[in-house]
Amino acid sequence: MNHRARCVFGVSLVLAFGCALVWAQGTAQISGTVVDASGARLPGAEVTATQTATGLVRTVVSNETGSYALPSLPTGPYKLEVSLPGFRTFVQTGIVLEVKGSPVFNVTLDVGQVTQTVEVQANAALVETRNVGVGQLMETRQILELPLNGRNVTDLITLSGAATTPPDGSSSRSMSGQQNIRVAGGLSGSIRYGLDGALHSNPYDNLSLPLPFPDALQEFKVETSALSASAGGASGAQASAVTKSGTNEFHGDLFEFVRNDLFNATAYFAAVNPQTHEKVHSTLKRHQFGGTAGGPIVKNKLFFFGGYQGTTIRQDPADTQAFVPTPAMMAGDFTAITSPACGRAVTLRATDGVDGTPTGFANNRINPALFNPVAVNLTKRLPAAQNDCGLVTYGTPNKENDKQVIGRVDYQLNPKHSIMGRVLFTNLDRPVPYELTPDNVLTVSRGGRTERASSYAIGDTWLVGPLTVASVRLAANYTDVQRLGAQMFNMADLGVKNFYTGYQPKYSTTNVTNGFNLGGGTENDSSLRTFSSSLNADVSLTRGTHQFGVGGSLIFWDSNSLGNVFSPGVFTFNGTRTGLGLADFLTGRMTTFRQASPNFNRARKYSPALYITDSWKTTRKLTLNYGVRWDPDVPEILKAGSVQDFSEARRAAGIQSTVYKNAPLGFYYPGDPGHPGKRGREINWWTFAPRLGFAYDLKGDGKTSVRGSAGIGYDSLNIQAHLWTSISPPFNYDVTVQNPMYDDPWAVYPGGNPFPAVYGTNARYTPFGGYTVMPYHLDPSQAQSWNLSLQRQLGNDFIVSASYLGNHVVHMLMTAPLNPGIYFPGNADASGRCFAQGYTFTTTPNAVCSANNNVDSRRILSLVDFQKTGRLVGALAEYQSVGKMSYHGMLLDMRKRASRGVTLSANYTWSHCLSSDEDTLNGNLYDSLNTYIFVNDRDRGITNCTSDRRHLANLTAVAQMPRFTNNTLRLVASGWQLAPIYRISSGRPLSILAGPGVDSARNGTASASQPADQVLANVYGDTSGRPGTNWFNIAAFAAPPTGRLGNMKPRTVYGPKAWSFDVALSRGFQLREMQRLDFRVEAYNLTNSFRPDYSMQTGLNTSQNNQLFGVIRAAQDPRILQFALKYVF
Repeated sequence: MNHRARCVFGVSLVLAFGCALVWAQGTAQISGTVVDASGARLPGAEVTATQTATGLVRTVVSNETGSYALPSLPTGPYKLEVSLPGFRTFVQTGIVLEVKGSPVFNVTLDVGQVTQTVEVQANAALVETRNVGVGQLMETRQILELPLNGRNVTDLITLSGAATTPPDGSSSRSMSGQQNIRVAGGLSGSIRYGLDGALHSNPYDNLSLPLPFPDALQEFKVETSALSASAGGASGAQASAVTKSGTNEFHGDLFEFVRNDLFNATAYFAAVNPQTHEKVHSTLKRHQFGGTAGGPIVKNKLFFFGGYQGTTIRQDPADTQAFVPTPAMMAGDFTAITSPACGRAVTLRATDGVDGTPTGFANNRINPALFNPVAVNLTKRLPAAQNDCGLVTYGTPNKENDKQVIGRVDYQLNPKHSIMGRVLFTNLDRPVPYELTPDNVLTVSRGGRTERASSYAIGDTWLVGPLTVASVRLAANYTDVQRLGAQMFNMADLGVKNFYTGYQPKYSTTNVTNGFNLGGGTENDSSLRTFSSSLNADVSLTRGTHQFGVGGSLIFWDSNSLGNVFSPGVFTFNGTRTGLGLADFLTGRMTTFRQASPNFNRARKYSPALYITDSWKTTRKLTLNYGVRWDPDVPEILKAGSVQDFSEARRAAGIQSTVYKNAPLGFYYPGDPGHPGKRGREINWWTFAPRLGFAYDLKGDGKTSVRGSAGIGYDSLNIQAHLWTSISPPFNYDVTVQNPMYDDPWAVYPGGNPFPAVYGTNARYTPFGGYTVMPYHLDPSQAQSWNLSLQRQLGNDFIVSASYLGNHVVHMLMTAPLNPGIYFPGNADASGRCFAQGYTFTTTPNAVCSANNNVDSRRILSLVDFQKTGRLVGALAEYQSVGKMSYHGMLLDMRKRASRGVTLSANYTWSHCLSSDEDTLNGNLYDSLNTYIFVNDRDRGITNCTSDRRHLANLTAVAQMPRFTNNTLRLVASGWQLAPIYRISSGRPLSILAGPGVDSARNGTASASQPADQVLANVYGDTSGRPGTNWFNIAAFAAPPTGRLGNMKPRTVYGPKAWSFDVALSRGFQLREMQRLDFRVEAYNLTNSFRPDYSMQTGLNTSQNNQLFGVIRAAQDPRILQFALKYVF
């Protein structure tokens, strides 16, 4: 932790204990009105809430309107007492307060003596008659008993309704296992996570930090759509978790969960043993073990809770497919792999598809003497093909150790102060798979990891007076992620000439379309460290029928990362030149070669926020909730100043940077006149977020409510937005060479190999470098959300609800092309001139004007100012806050809280989400080549969101057999419990692409992202979703002609539906009154059904010119069994 970070943390501590404020997201409250039998309101009644598990007592007196409120109560079981001289004392037991719950208890006192008691045994009403927004609570029983895969509690969000996990569901650059979930049309990374009322989000990607394992978690709640003004920092949803606490009784458990592949079904695409012809099992062995304990240190005063979970995984799967050169191919015979038996028939080109030179192929055969020596040397290191198509089915071994420790202390200092403290540590180690299987170089595509995370929280709740409550939550979080790349071989040793290997001497990436992938940019050596601290504060004041809330937060984070995604060199062969990826590879005809210097990203940020809100009970039935939140957009500070801007006006005026002497005209940097400095952009102070909502108790009995709310929320960029602003000169080099040869990639690049990079004020600018710039002004993403819901309680334990959810996002961040290539049709004239759009381009007389290998020379800056700007600037993109997104959904929900041994939850969402074509959403941005597609008409690109799922349903239940009185029945049937999870959703939207190398517009954007043409109405083929079938009607698509983008929008066709059915069956054996032994078996994919996995292109290829276009080639997990034994005390 650096000096500045330590200072900020120290100041935060001083502020925390020098004031009396709280952020009460991890607590609940009780409120209501006290009346007599005639309905007259009774002021002066003493209202006492007692937490029965700890003896915590909170007392308040009803005000002049008879109203009372007890905010900031810890969750758990309570008893409510109301007394007033001249009336009988009212007592209600059986109350259970849930995280962020706000139940209303209206009490009627009967005339009598105070010593006389009227006692009621009942829980709170299920209908919400006070709070706004739409939410879903997961209770302790559901958290513990539902079969959560991997015991990952973040998965509970996806069960709450209106929540989806896009294919980019996990972050490759941050903590393992964290999902990028979107709720009700929210942006990527727009969920604010809280643990025990303190911030628990990772500032690097806005995803959750590791949450406690299920046995250490008390409750989990997700809320979305126009919440109270106290909720902010993210516009999509608020996810609040509460750890378990100690009580006056000692309690805890010991557990072990075991998986062994001996009991699992075999993966569908597993390798086949050539001797037995049987599929090979994956040898999975996983153990999750640990325990918890909690209890009193001083009864009714001081309590503790602690827990540990360890996870070990040993697995050697064999279900990854690749295609490598066969002996026949090495002899020059490609007839097998180009036949229909290996996919669509292919005729290899006799002339290069890019430069027109002879390839040497005739009748799909070639003289092996024409093979590139680097490709031949690399092939010798690849595993042997298992059939004539070159198929290799292999596994990437996994040897993982994961540990988590949690501890919590609760202290009732005196009747006015309640203090809590909590720590959480996680530790993960996973070695490099290649070190475990050095005989298979294909495993280098996955690296190793070491991950450390720690989280600390401390809080104090202070009863300032009978009508005022104030508290504080101070948190500090630290993460350290180290990615470890394999050490395989040096590309120079394979014969690559003039290649700089100083960054990653024994690592590189080779990608062969429909072939194999060797290495992976995010799986080599890199590091990421973040530190964050937060002070969250709130004061609750009850005045008459108003309950005011005022407060805010101050968040600081510091991030330091080093990436080597492109620094080892990325060699790409996609079949553009010969018609087949493996043929391109063996002849050494690359599509692109890309290399960059290591990407250092160091940033820090301060984020203040304030709010004021009021919950006003205007009548007995109607409550209004209104307020405003101030969430200024204070940009992060790039500590190295690695941010830049570009101005066409400056370029036209001939203005050059005074900081970097060799910079192209028009670029300016921190220290240059007019640049905003190391923040890169201006501060947006005027970001106010008003909120307005109502809750109407339809009959006044708390059983039926109509609620609605509307409001504005904002999202801030995370540090990932600067991954591309810092990778270009003068801070780093990032160079892409078009169509070079494998053994000498720099031969066609002006000036040759530019590495190693030269830094400083005299930094060298590479020819046609790629740049992503940050403009002076960017509006923060703004979400305008609204909802309307109807709730009805049926009986004591059932509640049904119907909600409409609307969301409209503006100022979504996108990357805009500032220097596209101009398409010049036809051939040059006798003088070599081409004309288009008022520009003139000079090339070889009579040559094709626009080709893939002359894009940089056709870019606007090359055409208007080649010497001073154009020769140094290739792809140039600018972040712009111009994207938009809209969401409309209907959410139907039914819940039954625990009673008579059954808990039930079911929901169904019908929705549609539209967004701008890029759909990168809040910081998960692309580089300078991947700008939005429809340059001259952004609205044309509005299409289905990546997260769009038209239909989405979830069903969970926990059902327990009763305890029978008959001895035989009790012995056989008592103690059994069944807990299923069933989910089903529509398929996700997919983009049909023109295909690698089909740069239809010839404009220099990434050709792989350009859309295809749809030529037939029916786009679907075999929709059974069976393995090996073609999901698409391949005849319905074609490559667009050169010079025109395809007529399809992105994400307009849908893949197969997704579903899962997981079940946990357990039986408990009562050992003593407070001791129980549970045996449990869980089945994931109980029916062992084949379910397509198309989260990646290898599972369902969407490039229309690909040999395996539309073929379902990957499956989700088969049936997996898990056994568990748990001792509960």
